[in-house]
Amino acid sequence: MADPDLQKAFEKYLLAAKALPAADILPYRLDPDLALVNVTTGMKVVHDHQAVIAAHLPKIDLASLLALPELALATKYAALAAEQEAPSESLVQAKLSIARDLRGKLLSVAKGLAENGIVPQAEVDTIAAGRGLRDRAEDCVSLASLFRKHAAAVSGKHPLTTAQIDDAAEVGSWLVANLRPADAPPKPSTGPTHAVEIRNRFATLLARAHARLQVVAHYFHEDDWEERVPALGSRRVKRQGGDEREGTAT
Repeated sequence: MADPDLQKAFEKYLLAAKALPAADILPYRLDPDLALVNVTTGMKVVHDHQAVIAAHLPKIDLASLLALPELALATKYAALAAEQEAPSESLVQAKLSIARDLRGKLLSVAKGLAENGIVPQAEVDTIAAGRGLRDRAEDCVSLASLFRKHAAAVSGKHPLTTAQIDDAAEVGSWLVANLRPADAPPKPSTGPTHAVEIRNRFATLLARAHARLQVVAHYFHEDDWEERVPALGSRRVKRQGGDEREGTAT
């Protein structure tokens, strides 16, 4: 599912995440990729003052500061695991975009093959007839099946790759499993899944550790500490004039 280093980091901090009291868990508003970038940016403050942090800030655990990038990787891994159980809206939209592109390519080729009598026109017409997001997903599965079923007949007669056909089957199957019909009753609220709960705990650990990093930055760089250690959700926002400023994701 993820790079082995991420999993190793996740396992290292799992007990600490589980040990957090339930009342301390923060609402999850984290972009783990953005958080990792901002943690990496902020680590320069630690490295620049590593030799004197203990003397000036004896209550700050230097080892935990140095481990922040690893904790950010662990949080990324936890977020990936949670997304597999309960895919985010952004992931669903990304999959739908991929499905749209693949459906267009496969269907265009299928229509040309049908017009030349190489594959049954009726099968292609049935696939092309539907509308809607769920139909887009089902079409990807059906088109992949069409090319596989008639592989011998269409061999060498179209520009599609095996990888494109396999990708269409994969993304279509994923969407069929995860898209809910618009008129479906709402899912019963059963609280967060185990993976989501663990993700939230890791995000809380990261937020706490990052707050200590900001304390260090404020101590040594009172005037520009927020630039040196940006908030976990901070991102560059371009102004109309072309320059950049820091913004915070909500």
